[in-house]
Amino acid sequence: MSFISRMVQALCAALLIAAAGPALAEGKLKDVTIVYPTPGSTSWPIWFAKEGGYFEKYGLNVKVEMAMHPAGPAAVASGEALTHNLGLDSAMLAAMKGDQIVLVGSPLHKGQFVILANKSVADAKALAGKRVAVGRVGDPPYHYGLAMLEYLKVSTKDINWVSAGTPPQRALAVKNGLADAALLTPPDYYALVDDGYKVVADLADYPEVPVATTYMFQRKVLEQTPELVEAVLKAHVEAVKRFYDDKAFAIATIKKYSKVDDRYLSRLYDDTVKAKVLERIPYVSAQSIKAIVERGKEQTTGMDKFDFRKVIPEGPMDKLVDEGFFEKVYGPSIKAEVAAARAASFR
Repeated sequence: MSFISRMVQALCAALLIAAAGPALAEGKLKDVTIVYPTPGSTSWPIWFAKEGGYFEKYGLNVKVEMAMHPAGPAAVASGEALTHNLGLDSAMLAAMKGDQIVLVGSPLHKGQFVILANKSVADAKALAGKRVAVGRVGDPPYHYGLAMLEYLKVSTKDINWVSAGTPPQRALAVKNGLADAALLTPPDYYALVDDGYKVVADLADYPEVPVATTYMFQRKVLEQTPELVEAVLKAHVEAVKRFYDDKAFAIATIKKYSKVDDRYLSRLYDDTVKAKVLERIPYVSAQSIKAIVERGKEQTTGMDKFDFRKVIPEGPMDKLVDEGFFEKVYGPSIKAEVAAARAASFR
């Protein structure tokens, strides 16, 4: 082979490596941090992707850390974290401030939130004037509680919202009499129900009150290194499939990352599967955006005028669909579900 031929061959190889993205070009995994806000089901796909090796499969060496709001969005905004999964309500408010944040995908479209009350509260309508514990005023549980109570025509003006921290802390607030009720997720209310406390409202009973989460990225990450965003989405999809297919793996992973009582692990898994909480086709739905804007426009000036299409690009998900990624993971039977999710996505 001539010198010129060898040079042309080497140049072609270099171009192919460069086109494959940073991780491949460097011959090693890309080190990134992903932060999650809660040990609840909204964060599970991140854990499953880490433990199942799906991040590594797509070129990422991921360090996962818990960061409660507002530390998570701050980590993304500063570049310390690649992405953060959080409630779509909070994410949309953050994205309205400037042009630096984009929201990609929606790993969860259904909520497992309940309002659990002490024995003196007869039903949801009796919550008027009571103390209701949330993580903090303005966080996703607060918004979900507002929306659910307003849908039930319960006056929220007289409710005393108690900022009580994480779900276990909120449950403890009710148990210790510091709050009359709390917004909780399983399994944090299982033991209290067993002790006679009452679920006075279950979000799963009200599909008219959408709950959704999203992945937050810096806009420049999407524009300059889109392969990193695609890697997160691909890892999410494979992790969710593993969750539905492998109960033993899912339970072992949940146990590793959270403090769920062993008595409730199987029940928690079964409840989550039954509700189909984790999204197989994680598009941001138009219904979720519409509902969030409707319930947030009174508290946030200009929310109903803001063009969220500028900060919620569906291009990364469309690319996976067009490349047939979901069929590769789930098989051809997924096509109808993919088409329906795409048609219902926000554009």
